[in-house]
Amino acid sequence: MKKKLQLALNKYKPIPPKLQGESEESPKTIIDLDLAALYHHFYLDTYGTQPPNPDPAQFEHMRFLVPDDELRFQGEGVGASTNAKRAKSSEMGQAFCRWFLHEHLGIKYFAHLDRLIDDTSENLHGFTLERTAPGDMPDYLCSDGAGSVVLAEAKGRYTSVGFNTKQFGDWRKQFTRVRVLDSKGEAVWVKGHIVATRFATESTPKVQTKLFAEDPITEGRKPLSGETARSLSGQIICSHYGNALMKIDQPLLALAIRRSRRLESQSRIPVTLWKFAFDDQQRYFVGGYYANDTNEPLIDLENGQATHRSRDPFRLGVHSGTFVGVELSVFEHLVKVARGDARLLDGLPEVEPIREIYSGISMLRDGSIVGPLSMFIPVSLNNY
Repeated sequence: MKKKLQLALNKYKPIPPKLQGESEESPKTIIDLDLAALYHHFYLDTYGTQPPNPDPAQFEHMRFLVPDDELRFQGEGVGASTNAKRAKSSEMGQAFCRWFLHEHLGIKYFAHLDRLIDDTSENLHGFTLERTAPGDMPDYLCSDGAGSVVLAEAKGRYTSVGFNTKQFGDWRKQFTRVRVLDSKGEAVWVKGHIVATRFATESTPKVQTKLFAEDPITEGRKPLSGETARSLSGQIICSHYGNALMKIDQPLLALAIRRSRRLESQSRIPVTLWKFAFDDQQRYFVGGYYANDTNEPLIDLENGQATHRSRDPFRLGVHSGTFVGVELSVFEHLVKVARGDARLLDGLPEVEPIREIYSGISMLRDGSIVGPLSMFIPVSLNNY
């Protein structure tokens, strides 16, 4: 399902190709928002392992939306109190930020900045992250996987947003509170993005949901590049996949990737291999399913044949589940990284997302996928 989203850009020179309007100098003012992809980012960012309902077709905020082409929340928005609304809008703002950077600016990997700054592990080689002043910092360090690193700050709110407001000025200051040092201890400047989304509600009928994006940079004498950029990008990728692997119940592999720990060759990694339930989609994934309202297994795999199970075949819905996985070539490459050299992160497979199969399936360019269990079939049980 898609919604229409208003857009405003500031300081983007040149304008990113996907956001160009009638000419290279004029940006689009309206873009399409894929709710399944938005929920995919929300899931990856908000939940550690299993959310209450990971099915993107049942996006937990969707029931609060007005049935219209534009994105508008019922009543006064999600949350019964000011604090609840603030927390929910902040979570949604981060999902919108990730979705926007992924879909329109080529960003594939996201790491929470506070976790990396607080990380004193020995695998931070070639760079140093440090806080330069008290107060809020940007939310993310992000990478496109090609050695490019950016900072990002996400905001979501129901009140007015504008590039010339005091609030936006305060958000810009957050980029001055963090500094990246290269291997020589010299500060380098890092490209950044502020992505703020104002949400429209039934109580504000003249307001439309609008995403405001700006492109500031941090302070430093020279741009981030070379070995420092490669090392920092690699750490972002490790953090990103560490979180994704936890969601498919691979804690050993997740820890090895996140902490750059080499797995011993005798350590086995058991997985289930899956594919789409469509003959024209020969794509394979490693993962499994989450199910609500039942402790019974939903699928048996005998002699390579999958059988859906139900103690009550007459009742609909209760035995539905949600598949969560990682594309097979990406998973196999991550296993090689964990068993060998972290420099293999530079050669992660390029993944083309699967689109237009079903609105409740979302696949990102990092290879992660979320969708209804009925769309996937287990193929075999393997060990790596």
